[in-house]
Amino acid sequence: MKLLTENFVQSSIIEYLFRRGWSRNLRAKGLEEHGVDIKVRHNRYARYWLIECKGDATRSAKCPRAHREVCFTLALGQIVTRMKSECKLGYKWGNRYEVGFPTGFRDLVVRRLPYSVAYKLNLFVFLASKDGSVELLDWRRLKSQRTAAS
Repeated sequence: MKLLTENFVQSSIIEYLFRRGWSRNLRAKGLEEHGVDIKVRHNRYARYWLIECKGDATRSAKCPRAHREVCFTLALGQIVTRMKSECKLGYKWGNRYEVGFPTGFRDLVVRRLPYSVAYKLNLFVFLASKDGSVELLDWRRLKSQRTAAS
């Protein structure tokens, strides 16, 4: 099984966004820098995506499942603390906030992220696979996948 690093997840998401018209003012940070991992503006209008990414545990990790849990919680905390409340309450068309993970996080994300929270926070989830393809989960997809898993 190929482990997907944070850099791989970040690169896959950048390529996904670029193909969909999100490339203006693209800023991706290195592992040692502070701030959101990816910040990008749409080419035609002033809307930003702010994305926090996490990768798989290394092969030497004693408990990869616990690593996923910690990374999931950490990514959510990091992106929530970067959210701005300058828009009117309930205004859904400001900045979009995302977290990006390898596809191995899918079950964890569906189980632990309430779709109602994703809706209220305008929060999306990117899942990067080993071939570089990316799937975007919004609150509707989280809801349907949680219902299907029940």
